[in-house]
Amino acid sequence: MLQRVKPAAFQAKEILQHPAVLLGMVLLGSWAGAMLPQGQGLFAACAALYLLLIQMAALPFAILAVYFGLQRMASTSHAWRRVAAVLALSLPAMLLCALVGALAAAVGGAGGHMTPQEADAFGRLTLRFEHGLAMARHGADAPAAWSWDAGAPMPDNLFAVLVQGSMPAILVGVLCCAAAMAAQGPDAARSLGAILEGAYRALESLVHRFNYYLPVTAFMLAATATAEAGVDVIVLLRGFLSSFLAGALAVGALAIGLIAWRLETSPLKVATALREPIAVCLFSPLAAGAVPGLIAGMSERLGYSRGLVELCGPIAPVFFRAGEAMFFAVLAMFAAHLYRAPLDAATVAWICGLSFVAALLSIGMPGARPVVLGGFVLDKLGLPMEAVLPVFMLVEVLCEGARNLLSLLISSALIALVAEGLYINQAQDIPHMPLETIRFVFSRRQLVAISILICVALAGMFSAGVGFGLHKTI
Repeated sequence: MLQRVKPAAFQAKEILQHPAVLLGMVLLGSWAGAMLPQGQGLFAACAALYLLLIQMAALPFAILAVYFGLQRMASTSHAWRRVAAVLALSLPAMLLCALVGALAAAVGGAGGHMTPQEADAFGRLTLRFEHGLAMARHGADAPAAWSWDAGAPMPDNLFAVLVQGSMPAILVGVLCCAAAMAAQGPDAARSLGAILEGAYRALESLVHRFNYYLPVTAFMLAATATAEAGVDVIVLLRGFLSSFLAGALAVGALAIGLIAWRLETSPLKVATALREPIAVCLFSPLAAGAVPGLIAGMSERLGYSRGLVELCGPIAPVFFRAGEAMFFAVLAMFAAHLYRAPLDAATVAWICGLSFVAALLSIGMPGARPVVLGGFVLDKLGLPMEAVLPVFMLVEVLCEGARNLLSLLISSALIALVAEGLYINQAQDIPHMPLETIRFVFSRRQLVAISILICVALAGMFSAGVGFGLHKTI
């Protein structure tokens, strides 16, 4: 009897994305960063190159996934009621993450077990990383630190937000466009759907291929973080890291157990089905790179409605900030223990509420803005903000993967809660078509003409950019 053998490519992919291999590359990268701190620039450049490549394919894929998810959910019974249930459950889930983070930090005593020598080292660390960071908190130059522009996620020009790269505004715009197309009926949107389907499948395949190189990226990111922070800093902040990771592990296990309970299967099977998005989230700071694996794992392996997963999966890392809520709570507990502030049940509840609000305020905030939000939590507790700056600057990158993983796993658990009866055999209206190779054959004359047209287009774009720059300088 003939036995089918997996192609070698799939075997290699499973080996490269195995957690043991990825963890080994992280440890090796940490050792390389500690031994070669002068190579930080090279490590950071290689990691940035990978992140730009994966972002090039993952962000358009997430946009198309939301579009197709909304198109498919439009023909499902009680679709909007289920989506509203996911949104309603996400708020208490964020508050639960903040509570678990605060309890983990309280049990672990994050920041409270520092010896006098470690406290002195922490002070010197704060002073060292304070220089070069200017922030006006009072006066005319002070930014509106605790304000939030509620209209920022609402785009007034979809093409403008596509250029700016603001994911909340992009997703809101895509949702509006997809809702308008869904209102036209399936016949009117069939031609556009057929065009976008090819791009959607191509981007999905491209993201999966980029994820083959995840071990190399994990090595580069770990080397960059270690070279920038130093081993002594990581050891000094071990209480913060261990408390946050313990809380993330507890909530992640709870989410996997909830999915297994709804499917009446073992948690190991659920974890195996979601192994790819878990690995990508843990070892890459770009949450969008895990969306294709999440959609495949939840729909093809676990059997949930592809439309519901496509709609909620890309939105979760952007709007559902469960990881940030836990991060802010652990940070506040760390600072409270560090400064020996009195902690009781009311104070812990206040920390959880403030962390929940800060997580909501962090939607769409890039760069160093989370530093201000950490100060928002500590300022309301009467704690000095100076303890936040080095912690955020040095530890935020190390915790980014766990934060993204929390948002992804809890959104998957919420989908499992509301998806009763929505399974893949009932909800799919666009079946997977077998992929065929398309070959384009050009003559020499056609290739020359195409090359000339491309050069003319590039020259026109270059001239337009130069003209726009000169106009701005005049």
